[in-house]
Amino acid sequence: MNDIEVKDRGNIVVSGITLAHLSRGLYRSTATVFKELVNNSYDADAPMVRINTNYPEFDFISCVDNGKGMSLEEFLRYFSEQGGIGSCIKRKGKKDTTDGYNRPIIGRLGIGMLAMGQLCHSFQIESHYKNKEGKGEAYRAEIILEDIFPFPDKEQVLRNEDKETKEMNVGTWGYEKIEYDKAKEGFRIYSSDVRATFRREMKDGIKYISKRKRNKALFNQALLHSEFYDKNKSISDCKPYLETLWELSILCPLPYYNKIGEYPFNLVFFETQNNETEKFKQTTQFIKERQTRFLEYKFRVVFDGIELWRHIQFPTRKGSVPKLYFIKFKEKVFGSTLEFYGYLFAQIPYHISPLELNGIQIRLRGVGIGGYDHTFLKYYRTIPTIRNRWISGEIFVDEGLESALNIDRDSFNEHNEHFKKLQTLLHDKLEVVLNEINNEARNIQETKKGVTNEKLKENRQTMVIKESNGKFKLTHSKLGKNFPIVTVNKEKGEIILNESSHPLKKKKANMILETVELAYFIAENIAETEKERHDIFYRIIKETLDKLV
Repeated sequence: MNDIEVKDRGNIVVSGITLAHLSRGLYRSTATVFKELVNNSYDADAPMVRINTNYPEFDFISCVDNGKGMSLEEFLRYFSEQGGIGSCIKRKGKKDTTDGYNRPIIGRLGIGMLAMGQLCHSFQIESHYKNKEGKGEAYRAEIILEDIFPFPDKEQVLRNEDKETKEMNVGTWGYEKIEYDKAKEGFRIYSSDVRATFRREMKDGIKYISKRKRNKALFNQALLHSEFYDKNKSISDCKPYLETLWELSILCPLPYYNKIGEYPFNLVFFETQNNETEKFKQTTQFIKERQTRFLEYKFRVVFDGIELWRHIQFPTRKGSVPKLYFIKFKEKVFGSTLEFYGYLFAQIPYHISPLELNGIQIRLRGVGIGGYDHTFLKYYRTIPTIRNRWISGEIFVDEGLESALNIDRDSFNEHNEHFKKLQTLLHDKLEVVLNEINNEARNIQETKKGVTNEKLKENRQTMVIKESNGKFKLTHSKLGKNFPIVTVNKEKGEIILNESSHPLKKKKANMILETVELAYFIAENIAETEKERHDIFYRIIKETLDKLV
C-alpha cells in the first residue's frame, strides 16, 4: 500500500441479495441439511434426536430432541435485527463444551436452523426449556421463507438500477408463548409445507427398496447395511432415500457401534494375518478411545424409526491383506495450535466397498466434513487408480482448522494455513502407504504366480503319465535357448521341457506354446493311428488350456 496515496477509507459490505441467496442454498445434499439440525440437538445436550419424514409419503418433516431447548431470548436474538441469523453465542468467552455431557460444541455461526429452508417453504418450532431461574417456559413460533414474497432473481436485481439491495428480507417470523410441558422439554422443528422437489426425490428413492424390505419391522440399519450397502458398488446406486440414511450416519458425531469392544476394524482378521505391529496397536488403541468417548457423549439419532450408527467395518473384502497406519500431529502453525490424530487403512489387492468409504474423512469436533474425499485432499503425486481405491481413512481434528471451514461446514478454504499443513502431512503419509502397498501387491502377485506355476507343473506331470499309460514322465531342464521347447528321450522314458526356451514375449503365451508342443509329442509317441493321435492331441490341449486360461 506504500505506493498508493490513500484519500478515503470505508467498510466492505455484502449486499442483501447475496445473503438472501445464501440462505436458500448453503447445503449440498438432504443429509447435510439434516446434519445441521442434528448438530444443534447435539450442542443442546440432547440424549436423542428423532427425525421423521412421514415415510413413504414425505409430506411432513420433523426434528425433535430432548435437550435443553432454545430460550425465547435466544430465538429473538436469532431472528431480530439486534442479533440476526449468524449471531451464535454458543461459544462466547472460553466456553468450548456442553454443560451436561461435556461434548465439544459444534456450532459457531448460528445458521443451522435456516437449513430447513432447503426442504420446505415454511416451518414451525416449539421449545420447552428452563430459564435462568430454573422455571419452565415455552413458546411456539412460525418462520415463513418464500411464500410471503416472490424471491428475486439475482441477475435481474443486478440489472435493475433502481432496486434497493442493501437490505433483503428472507422471510417473516412470529411467536406466541405457550404453557410449559416438562414431558416436551427440548426443541422441535417441523413443517408440512414440504418442497415438491424433496418429496419427488425421496419417493423415487424408495422404489429401489423391495416391498418386503419396506416393511418397517424389518427396516434397521444393520439389515440395510447387509441388504443394500454391501451389494452395491456405490451408495448412490441405492438412490436418494437410502443415500441420505447412509450419509447422515457417516457425518453425525456417532459411535461406530453401540459397544466399546467393536471397531471399524475386524480385529480377528488382523490377528490371523499376524499384524500385531506397533502402528496396528497405536491405531486400534486410538480408535478404541474415540469409540469410548463417543459412547460417553450418549447421543442417539433415529431417522424414520431407524437408529443410526457409523456402520463401518474393515476389511470390506475377505481374502485381502489389511494394513493400518497411524497419523499424529500437534504443533503451532502460524501462532495457533493444530492437533489431529487418525489412521489410513489399506486392503490389498481389493477396492474399498462401498466406494463412498474410499478416501479420507476429516472429522472436526466429531462431525464429518464433506464425506470421504477420494482425492485425499487433492493428492498431487501420481496415484495408480487401482491402488488408490484400496485406501480409506479418518482424521480427527481436536484443535485448530475451524478457521478453514467454509460457511456450509461441508468444505474447507484450501488456502488456510492449518488446512495446508494437514494436507501436506497427509500427502507425505500417503506416499509411504502407496509405496508399501505397491510392494506388498507385487509380492502377492509373484506368490500367486509361483503357486500357479507349481500347480501347472503338477498337472502336466499327471497328464503325461496318464496319457502315456506310465510310458513317459515329464522332466524340466534348462537346456539353453538354442534347444527346442520339447524333446523326447525314449530310452529313459522322459519328455523333457526346456525351461530356457522363451520364444514369445509373454509368459502365458509361452505356457500355451509349451502345452501345444507337449500335446504333439505325447500324441506322436503314444498313438498308433491318426485318429488316436488327433483325439489325444485335442484332449490334452482342451484340458490343459481349460486350467491355464
